[in-house]
Amino acid sequence: MRIFNLLILVSSAALLSLPAFSDEQIVVKDGATTLSLEELSDTVTRWTPQMRRAAIQDEGDRLELINLALANKKLAEEADNYILENPQHKTEYRNGLLAYQRDFMLRKISESIDFPDFTELVKEQYTVNKDKYALIPERRISSHILFSSPPGRDRGELTVEAQAVLDELRGGADFLEMVALHSDEPNAVQKKGKFNRWVEYGEKGVSPRYSEGVFSIENVGEYSELVNSEFGIHIIRLDGIQEKSYKTFEEVKAGMIKEMEDEYRRLAMKDYISQFQMTDEVIIDQQALEAILEPYTEQQ
Repeated sequence: MRIFNLLILVSSAALLSLPAFSDEQIVVKDGATTLSLEELSDTVTRWTPQMRRAAIQDEGDRLELINLALANKKLAEEADNYILENPQHKTEYRNGLLAYQRDFMLRKISESIDFPDFTELVKEQYTVNKDKYALIPERRISSHILFSSPPGRDRGELTVEAQAVLDELRGGADFLEMVALHSDEPNAVQKKGKFNRWVEYGEKGVSPRYSEGVFSIENVGEYSELVNSEFGIHIIRLDGIQEKSYKTFEEVKAGMIKEMEDEYRRLAMKDYISQFQMTDEVIIDQQALEAILEPYTEQQ
C-alpha cells in the first residue's frame, strides 16, 4: 500500500486510544492543513468497525484513512478559497451548508430526546392489542400435484384430467404414485410432491391462489378442490397445521418500546420543527417571487 508523506505527531496507538489531551492538540500536519485531536477523534467515531480494525492492524491502511481525512479537510479549505475568488457561487455554497446545518440540528435534537418510561404502557398494549404485537399466525404445510399450463392457454381438457386424478385420490389412490404419474413440477418425485415450506395465509412469495387453496382444506390429509394458479392446475393435500399462538410479553417488549419511542420521537421532532414555521409577521415580496417563478411557468 502506498505510504504517504504525512507528519504524524502522536504515536499510532494514541490515534485509536485517544488519550485526554487538549482539544487543540495537533495530531496531523501537512503544510498549512492540520487535523486536531478533536477533529480526528470525531472522524474515528464515524469510521466503520472494519475501518477502525484496519487502522489498528495495518500501518498502511491507517495512513490511507488519515490521508482521506486530511484530503477532506483540504477540500473544505479549497471550497472556502473558491468562494472568495468566485462570489457568484456564494448562494449555492451557503444553501448547501444550510441543508447540512438543518440536518445536523435535527439529528442533535433527536439524540437529546428524553423518553418517558413506556413499560406500563406496553404492558397494557400487550393485553389490549395482543394480536397486533404478539400473534404468531397459523401456518400450514402441504404437498401438491401440478398439471403445468402457462397463463392464457385453454385448460379445459387439463381440468378434466386433473379432476379425474383428484377423484382417484379421494377414493383412496396412493398419493406418491399419482405424483409420479401426473405431476409436472420439476423433481416432484424426489420431493414426494411436497411444498416444502410452512406458509401463512397470504404469505409473500407464495401464489395467492395456492395459499387460498391450502387454507381452504379443513383437515390434515384431505385435498383441496382444483386450484388454478399462474403455474397451472394444482391438487393440494394438507400435511400439517401449526395453530396460531402468541409470543410472550418479554419476547415483544423491546420491539414495542422501540415502536413507541419512534412515535414519540416523530411527534417531538414535529413539535420542535413547528416553532420555526412561518409566522404571522412574515413579509413576502410577491413581485420578486413571481419574477423568480416566471421562467418556469411555460414549462408547466
